[in-house]
Amino acid sequence: MKAELSQLIALQKTDTNIRRLQAEIASIPERRAEIEKEFDQRAFEIHALEERRDTAFHERARLEKEIFEQKQRAERADRNLMAAKKPEEYTAAIREADAARKQISSLETSVLEQMEAFETAEKELNERAPEVEHLRVDMEARFKAFDEQVQVQQQELEKTRRERERLLNELPKPMSSLYKRISARIRDGIAVAEARNGSCTACFMALRPQVMADVRRGNEVITCDNCNRILYYAPEKSAQPATVP
Repeated sequence: MKAELSQLIALQKTDTNIRRLQAEIASIPERRAEIEKEFDQRAFEIHALEERRDTAFHERARLEKEIFEQKQRAERADRNLMAAKKPEEYTAAIREADAARKQISSLETSVLEQMEAFETAEKELNERAPEVEHLRVDMEARFKAFDEQVQVQQQELEKTRRERERLLNELPKPMSSLYKRISARIRDGIAVAEARNGSCTACFMALRPQVMADVRRGNEVITCDNCNRILYYAPEKSAQPATVP
């Protein structure tokens, strides 16, 4: 019976390890998002400069298109002026041409401002290029290390699952059935718990003296009267603080 209890303890540790690995693997998207968030925070000023530069570039393009349209408007007004036969047509054409040229002048000033904004942002980005490259290399290294860690965890999970199957197959059928039944019923999946200092370390309820004595002997499978987990005794841990295995 002591050998079977040792197998049950090993099986419980294996299942606990499987749950830990599954939780870590399930958290991969969140953990990767944390690294990306850190990268975004460190690169905030760089992104702001890039956005300022790109905004200036697109705004300049928009203004130049509007200048082209205003020049066409002015040319059209000039043609209307040349063709005017009535005073009101002449006056309207002059006003239209003047308004278009004033708008062109204002737009050209704005274009110069956008050019300056673009060049200023571009210059600062060039000056900070080594910083950007260092940040990029650092984050790529972080992601590579993260991906390698994830791969190791997945391999470890497969290996641990195989070990679990081996342990289950080596247990007598009644024992493996009992373990599976308790694991399926209990929320945390802990079917085997240590009895220490007269208590079950899973539910923390005191054990009857006779139950504790039987658990110490280890000659049969004893379950907790309160939580129904399989109990075992580890003499070398009897003086340590109680914890759930």
